[in-house]
Amino acid sequence: MMCNGIFRTSVNVVIINSVGKEVFHQLLPANAVPDLAVGEEVEWFADVAETIIGTIGVGGMNMGWNYAVLKPDTTGDFRVAEKQRHFPTRHTARVTLLRRMAGAEAAAPWRLAA
Repeated sequence: MMCNGIFRTSVNVVIINSVGKEVFHQLLPANAVPDLAVGEEVEWFADVAETIIGTIGVGGMNMGWNYAVLKPDTTGDFRVAEKQRHFPTRHTARVTLLRRMAGAEAAAPWRLAA
């Protein structure tokens, strides 16, 4: 948008915090934990409004690093929206997870089918 010869753009800022395991799991419906399937969970994240959450884990056949992004479905229960596996390092998995969470939050909202 141009205003008085100056270009102005709106910027969406998404703040994602590290949260504890207990906080993360309190947000989940009872049947969601096995559905995560990221291996042994080692880090947990949520945006400030707790509308998108994610976790990083290690394990599986290749003992690689994995992540899952969860978003609320039509009933408001968090469900896995995206899962990626086999990252070579924890750092790579974390950076990719945080980028995906920020991108998912900034994008137009969508809901999973119930």
